[in-house]
Amino acid sequence: MMKIAKTAIAFIIAVLVTYVSAAIFYTQQVIAKQSAIGMEFTAGQKLDYYTSNLSGLWQYGATITIALLIAFAVAAGVKRILTPLAPIAYPVAGAAAIALLIVLIESQLGGGAGVIGGARDALGISLQCFAGFLGGGLFAMLRPR
Repeated sequence: MMKIAKTAIAFIIAVLVTYVSAAIFYTQQVIAKQSAIGMEFTAGQKLDYYTSNLSGLWQYGATITIALLIAFAVAAGVKRILTPLAPIAYPVAGAAAIALLIVLIESQLGGGAGVIGGARDALGISLQCFAGFLGGGLFAMLRPR
């Protein structure tokens, strides 16, 4: 029973780290793109933008939770088969989950328009995947063995 609780706590922490870093990367990408076309932001406006996105992207956070749950379950099985890759199974699964999530969201909602504002180019997509990689790495470190 204790192992299940520790795994659940590790998962929750991984989801929170993935979501917070994804929201921060998202916000930074949007601010950078708007600044590139001449918009200017005060420090207060930037801070407000970050805090509102941390709470306002909750639907993205919910889908991240589902994506990571599926990805980590798959990684648990794959790492038993491909034992040399076991140390990187969860970080790679986290990154892949976010990449697939972005593709699915775009295919259902975007029509190529870039629904996820912080993931409209290669750097933005890479940062979102890096958020999943961070969450997967944290899950790998925190989960019980």
